[in-house]
Amino acid sequence: MLVLYAGYPAALEGMRVLGAVWPGVARATREATHGAWHARGERLCRRVYGPAYAKLVPAVAALHPDLAAWMLEQGYGRVLSRPGLSGRARERITVAVLAACGWRRQLVSHLLGAARLGVPRAHVRSAFMVGVERAGAAARREARAAWREVFPRSRSAQA
Repeated sequence: MLVLYAGYPAALEGMRVLGAVWPGVARATREATHGAWHARGERLCRRVYGPAYAKLVPAVAALHPDLAAWMLEQGYGRVLSRPGLSGRARERITVAVLAACGWRRQLVSHLLGAARLGVPRAHVRSAFMVGVERAGAAARREARAAWREVFPRSRSAQA
């Protein structure tokens, strides 16, 4: 139920903003099956989370078993690993959005995930700054704290 009221409103508002600046027409896809999405999602999630993957899925399942299945099948399998953009590009987008929202725990994970996928730090920093520039004061503080946690000697979080 939480996804309906926390996730979908954010997605709807995000799509309005994206639609205003990114030309093109969205189209529905059904390019895979639930099993294929799950396998594809698990592969990408393992790449993004690296050694933390072994703890991630049980931790999410402890919140709710359906949430863990949804994360792998829908989040990573159907959305993040679908054709069109590379995993690296999607991680940069994820970093920007999480920085703008101030979701510190998830931002730490995806700053590390971007590095695991081979995104150069300068590109990660650019995505991070796009988000921070659009964040409110509280979200900016959380985003900067996440950056310092991952890159403790960097000055990038100061802007």
